[in-house]
Amino acid sequence: MLISRRLILAHFWLAFAAFGAALLLGEWQMFIRSPLHGWIGDPELYYRSVTAHGTALAYVFPTLVAMGFGYAITEAALGRPLVGRNWAWAGFALVAAGTVIAIVPVAMGRASILYTFYPPLIANPAYYVGVVLVVVGSWIWVALMSVNLHLWKRDNPGRPVPVAMFANVAGSYLWAWTAVGAAVELLFQILPVAFGL
Repeated sequence: MLISRRLILAHFWLAFAAFGAALLLGEWQMFIRSPLHGWIGDPELYYRSVTAHGTALAYVFPTLVAMGFGYAITEAALGRPLVGRNWAWAGFALVAAGTVIAIVPVAMGRASILYTFYPPLIANPAYYVGVVLVVVGSWIWVALMSVNLHLWKRDNPGRPVPVAMFANVAGSYLWAWTAVGAAVELLFQILPVAFGL
């Protein structure tokens, strides 16, 4: 029985809402590029959709799915409630807020950068701030995976770590490590330029 099921389901609902929006944007992109429809009058709208589609599928969806599964695996594999549930909700709130903050400038046409961190294409600073919030929210998940594993090992000396939890923590560490490069680029290269510094 998962005690944090509302937390877990909130991650999945938001993840699949982002996936659904990205799916519709992807379908629209294919329709616009197909012979069934003439090219759109304003290419800016097309590139807005590419940016929103990529942001949802590259950052928001996989992050929320990993976090939701991570919390479920923690409770199921360790057989105990998630420690730090309030922190987990705070991480979810950061990811949700970051998603909205990033998508608003995309919708307004101020961040049509194809969801990349390619410095010659600089978006409105709010886009990057939103993506940073998504990453910071996910780092809370990484910390909680570490804390829960540590507490379980302290309470269960000599017992092997359940394989699912081992894989969960290893995946969270891999995510944290790869996100460091993106965070450094955003904070020290792209955001200063986006803010005009």
